[in-house]
Amino acid sequence: MSTKPSPPLQSRRPVLHVTVGSWLNDPCAPSYDAHTDTYHLFHQTNPSSTQWGNMSWAHLTSADQLTWTPPADTETIALHPDQPYDCKGVFTGCWVPPSSPTDHTLRVIYSSVKHLPFHWSTPPYPRNAAGLAIATSQNGGRTWQKEDENPILRGEPECVEVTGFRDPYLAAWPAMDRMLGREEPSLYGLVSGGIRGRGPTTFVYEVPPDDPTSWKLQGDLVEMPERFQPSHHWSGNYGLNWECVNFMTLTSGEVSREVLIIGAEGDVEKQHLWMSGPLVEEDGTVRMEYSSGGYLDHGTYYAANSFVDPKTGRRIVHGWIPEEDISAEFVERKGWNGSLAIPREVFLVRIFRVVKALRSEVPEISGFEQQAEADGSLTLTTLGVRPIHELTNARERCRQKLKADVDTTSRDQDIRQQTFLFEATASTWDLEVTMDIHLGCKEAGLFIHHDEKHTVGTAIVFSLEHEAITVDRSRTNTVENCNRCPEKGPFTLFTTAEKDEEPVLEKLRLRIISDGDVLEVFANDRFALATMVYREEASPSQGGITAFASGAPGSTVVGSATLWDGIGPT
Repeated sequence: MSTKPSPPLQSRRPVLHVTVGSWLNDPCAPSYDAHTDTYHLFHQTNPSSTQWGNMSWAHLTSADQLTWTPPADTETIALHPDQPYDCKGVFTGCWVPPSSPTDHTLRVIYSSVKHLPFHWSTPPYPRNAAGLAIATSQNGGRTWQKEDENPILRGEPECVEVTGFRDPYLAAWPAMDRMLGREEPSLYGLVSGGIRGRGPTTFVYEVPPDDPTSWKLQGDLVEMPERFQPSHHWSGNYGLNWECVNFMTLTSGEVSREVLIIGAEGDVEKQHLWMSGPLVEEDGTVRMEYSSGGYLDHGTYYAANSFVDPKTGRRIVHGWIPEEDISAEFVERKGWNGSLAIPREVFLVRIFRVVKALRSEVPEISGFEQQAEADGSLTLTTLGVRPIHELTNARERCRQKLKADVDTTSRDQDIRQQTFLFEATASTWDLEVTMDIHLGCKEAGLFIHHDEKHTVGTAIVFSLEHEAITVDRSRTNTVENCNRCPEKGPFTLFTTAEKDEEPVLEKLRLRIISDGDVLEVFANDRFALATMVYREEASPSQGGITAFASGAPGSTVVGSATLWDGIGPT
């Protein structure tokens, strides 16, 4: 059983990020119920321990997507592994779209696991180890019943040796309707995995909107070789097996793209990636081709699950931030293990009149679709990511709002110049900083959570030479058996040139959200990195925030900095 954390450890607990007094992992079935004006979210949990096991579903609801609580007059655990077909676990799953505007029944579909262990690295995969099951609620989500016809899918396709088969996702997909010539809209379901000896993929099924128990296999959606990695710097490794694949159509103006977000596992640690490309017909099967792709998050963020918010039309993504850097003993004393990231919006980013990047040749940067223009410039298209706008509401309730107007922070070629910005007094804060980067800058960034002497703290470093953002955790703490290795991801700035004007290098725009021991870093609406930073203790003596830079004199200027200190949900 998990223990109640002591007050010093309790002060580490996030306020904005969902945690429970036990193990927490994959978010499941994010959705919105128009009949009750309620957002729903589930997540996997082990209700009796801070370690993985006994996979069950906990259920949360929200009015604003920031404050999540169990539905009134219910138990937190909505689904237990209590049937022969799911006796080894209620694994990741999805929401079922209502069949009509008058359909008040709520439905979820999940991976029903009856055999463990299974893993891509230990073949053969046990036949029909995981199928699909459906559960319904007739009272707005207060209670859930598993249907008698379960499992609705016994397991993977016949005559295919898979590396995995789980994590259903179900939604409308007009682009697939057009490819298949469907006059009436259908639903399409994905089940993630891979085919041994061929590569990772996701299996696509056609599902009637009025019968979510009927899944008809269309084929495997992506033909990709094992360990596919378009660039060793700019792209992750798409691995050997996929998890938690979602499809989506994103639009910017008149431009739309088909996108997959993908949990990839293989020779390297798990990474959450994305890819974009057209749907094409091959030998009677519709497949998605790879055109561009990159990281959904450059840190430990994983198991992303998404939905379209019908109130705003935004694509909202939920993800899991695991805690794999500390010992089981520390986790037990702490009293919780894992959190859900702040909900994010993903969208298309388009950058016009691009003439160059900092160091790399633009065609080398695989995370951008590139279109050559008549004037010799490029139009770049990529996946955008940022915290949901609702987080700004939490700023209104902050303890204090501070602003800093700062002059040049790099004055010497060989010495890192530092400029103190703020002293945060709370363990939860939101920071926005804009930096003007000029020729000659080597690196620039922020040193946060530091003490008066700068002996402890966490550095967020943008290296122009390496075109990367790094979260340097080496001085974060002195906790025994704690991994303090850096987290990093590729990032560059682009120079654009308007007609008859001088080329301009875009500004570096950082958004940092610190919440207990959780840290989320965003840059220029196209970079995200979530990680854990276990400070010595959450106290005002470690609330320093300092800007720094090195390089040629005057090569970096902090244009603006604003701190919302002590934010929180309603």
